[in-house]
Amino acid sequence: MEFKFPTPQALSHVMETAPDNFPDGQYKVSYSNSDDIDINDLDYSKMAMVVSFEAQIANRNIKIGGFRPLIDKLADFTYCCTINRTDPAYIKASIRVVAPTIPSELEELKEILQKYSVFYAFNDGSGLVTLNNGRSGNGANHMLEI
Repeated sequence: MEFKFPTPQALSHVMETAPDNFPDGQYKVSYSNSDDIDINDLDYSKMAMVVSFEAQIANRNIKIGGFRPLIDKLADFTYCCTINRTDPAYIKASIRVVAPTIPSELEELKEILQKYSVFYAFNDGSGLVTLNNGRSGNGANHMLEI
């Protein structure tokens, strides 16, 4: 399993409030400096929920799924993710992205999620993922020759 958080405070917050996300076992934590983000400044009601994957096609040098380009494209956004690498044939990722307040940046994020994720949803105030806010992305159509 691999988890990525913008700050140690974000990691600590998630570990304290959602311990079920972390399977039993030991964890190695590495940290590199980034712009300090105060965990209290993040509005979790304004986060998009994203699902992505990458899978190796059997007997071919091709991977499907938009996970790698999605992570690259999210570099300019604030996000945290859980990456499951327990099976060598595929990677599954659950990602939360803080939705930008600037309309052009929000549209850019929507375009990225549509192109590279498998599924994404923006909060519509209901607190639920519904047909009104959930979208299927085209990430499953993304192919990478290795």
